[in-house]
Amino acid sequence: MKQIFDLKQFIVITAFFLAIGLMAYVFPREDFYFNLVAYVLAFGAYLWLVKMARKGDFSLKKGIVVGIVARFFLLFAIPTLSDDFYRFLFDGHLLLKGYNPYLMLPKDWLSFHVEESNEFLQDLVANMNSSTYFSIYPPLHQLIFGIAAFSGESLFWNIFVLRLILIGFELLNLLFLHQLVKKWNLSEYKVLLYILNPLVIIELTANLHFEGIVLACLLATLYLHEQGKKKFALVTWAAAVGIKLSPLMFGAYIMRRFYQMKQLKLFIGYAAFLLFITLGILLYRESYLNFWQSFRLYQSSFEFNASVYYLIRWISGFFMDYNPIVYVGPFLNLFALFLILFLSFFYRLDNGMDLANGMVWIYLIYLLLQTVVHPWYIIPAFGLSILTKNRVFLVWSAFVFLSYGAYDGVEVEEKWYFLISQYVIVFGFIINYLKKSLHLKSGLIHLRA
Repeated sequence: MKQIFDLKQFIVITAFFLAIGLMAYVFPREDFYFNLVAYVLAFGAYLWLVKMARKGDFSLKKGIVVGIVARFFLLFAIPTLSDDFYRFLFDGHLLLKGYNPYLMLPKDWLSFHVEESNEFLQDLVANMNSSTYFSIYPPLHQLIFGIAAFSGESLFWNIFVLRLILIGFELLNLLFLHQLVKKWNLSEYKVLLYILNPLVIIELTANLHFEGIVLACLLATLYLHEQGKKKFALVTWAAAVGIKLSPLMFGAYIMRRFYQMKQLKLFIGYAAFLLFITLGILLYRESYLNFWQSFRLYQSSFEFNASVYYLIRWISGFFMDYNPIVYVGPFLNLFALFLILFLSFFYRLDNGMDLANGMVWIYLIYLLLQTVVHPWYIIPAFGLSILTKNRVFLVWSAFVFLSYGAYDGVEVEEKWYFLISQYVIVFGFIINYLKKSLHLKSGLIHLRA
């Protein structure tokens, strides 16, 4: 029987599975240093496998098999690094009962619907981190919550179904990445940069975050654009917005691509219709007011693993004795909007590769100016960056895990030395990349893809 892996490959792959298995099944979030050692081991194995693939000593098929098996290996894990899934499931069960999750706080729902409340729903509310504010998850997000809830009032089966859905979209990511890599004559090993990345596997499959679905929609947008199916490309972009609002920031950039093709009016009308389809439910009984309230609360009250915002807050501490987030948060969002619009209208946009590269830079602007940057937030940008020469998000995926140091103990407290270490490295790579790539040509920003 032909040997599938040589001894070195077998040892490295075993270490890879051991590391992600310990993180998903054994170590709680509070055991940060155990998780960090496991993450470093997994990331080291990942880089070794990618290096071997680049040299031709580890095949693409083997890498894809390892990546897919790793996801199914985590099929039975209860998320340990994030408790967001409790809100996911509660919203899903409200939908099945015929209630609008945007209209009532979880604790209030339990109080006003005692006859429909039970131990399962009470446990979901008791364990969630968002019982005091309205749901902030867009409609398509909610639809998937509802599908998971169909498996009954069982935490295990709800998680199982939700994870199967997310793995399905991961397979779509693999498909679209592979098709785009071939279309643009890129090295096939690039696919392994995504499919084997420990952050992607842990945050999407183990911790049940939906950024993988966002990425699938954005990759589909690029793929359909390359196929000349621009109307369908708009459908997938609108679907990404229906999962997470952040892909709205690509609207002007995509619009410019249509403007070049003299289809601006078509784009505006078609995009507006699609966004109404994906977000229109928020107009029901003024659900958008509660949704907006939670969104504003998130933007002006919460802070975690930020970069520019923390620097401004630190400097402001010399002049004021209160947290300026209520002013700085909205200001940074407006500043990000200005920079994104500037890039959208002046960045080169000759082909699909330019479109992908521009989207990566838009994501970078957005994330660096946010007050909250959880590790899974960078995954859509990382997936898109696979198609470019920009390796900032690859580096960030290695060091963003340091943000979990905030949970090392009973109280959540961010460690300044982890923050500084993470962002010194990230900004160092950004500056280095810009030095090599930034050119001014005919009044347009030109970045080599």
